[in-house]
Amino acid sequence: MEIQQLKYFVEVVRQQSFTKAAAQLFVTQPMITRSIKHLEEELNVRLLERTSKSFCLTDAGRILYERVQDFLLQYDDIFRTMTDVRSARVGEVRMSIPGVLLDVYFPTLLTCFHRHFPGIDISVVEEGSKLVASSVGSGRADLGLVMLPVDEPYRFESKTLISNVCSLVVSRHHPFAKMSSVHIRDLKDETILTYSETATLHDTFIRMCGECGFVPRISYKSLMTRFCLKMVGMQQCIAVLPLPILQPDLCEELVTVPLEPVIPWEIAIIRRREGYRSFAANQLFSYICDHFASLDHQGMNADLRATAISV
Repeated sequence: MEIQQLKYFVEVVRQQSFTKAAAQLFVTQPMITRSIKHLEEELNVRLLERTSKSFCLTDAGRILYERVQDFLLQYDDIFRTMTDVRSARVGEVRMSIPGVLLDVYFPTLLTCFHRHFPGIDISVVEEGSKLVASSVGSGRADLGLVMLPVDEPYRFESKTLISNVCSLVVSRHHPFAKMSSVHIRDLKDETILTYSETATLHDTFIRMCGECGFVPRISYKSLMTRFCLKMVGMQQCIAVLPLPILQPDLCEELVTVPLEPVIPWEIAIIRRREGYRSFAANQLFSYICDHFASLDHQGMNADLRATAISV
């Protein structure tokens, strides 16, 4: 049994597809198929129950998948530790982050980091907060930025970077535009845009609407801020989005209105509580925390709330 066989097997299960796993691993599908077949022969068990169009795990396959994930994390940790020993200022960090945060906060941050640590490469994957937590928890990413709360928080070490709120954004011609605040229950009959299901905000908003006794009519879901604001400006919908993300792209045709009750928007950086942490990942974690700590968040948040009614 070879490590590569186990990696192929795990990726097939993760992707739920031989074709997608092959593309992810940059190998051919027949190579993965042969590898898993050989693994089954060596173990003398069937791992996957195949049909014409799909497959499912057998009991043996499920047990192997659960055990092998931890084993591969430990295996990778060995090589990453040796890399750190050989060269303390050279390494690679895998970071998972929602695209809206990457766009607003990270161009300058990453540029400055590379000036201080030119030997550290950063691989960035854009995905919603829920997928970020999954990637960090499984070891596919070293660091991640998420909207709190996360599922199973005991698995992570986290540091809150931003504490703010979500806001309602409407066309200047919408009746809500003249109100000092809007209660969530008043959104019952509105056409609403918010983030997609991969974002924690999506679930938080739907839960809070449920607590007010209704299911929101969400007609648009997107992680692209400019698209969201253009749809609002065209009076196709209203939107519930993080206030700091809205501010840079607001125009005179749009108005932000505070929501009641408040929908918190807390952004944290997370990493696995257990397992090896490379020098490179530690450096980036500390650098990001220091960068956000250096911002005058108290003053910034006060300014944002003071201008929350209109621009």
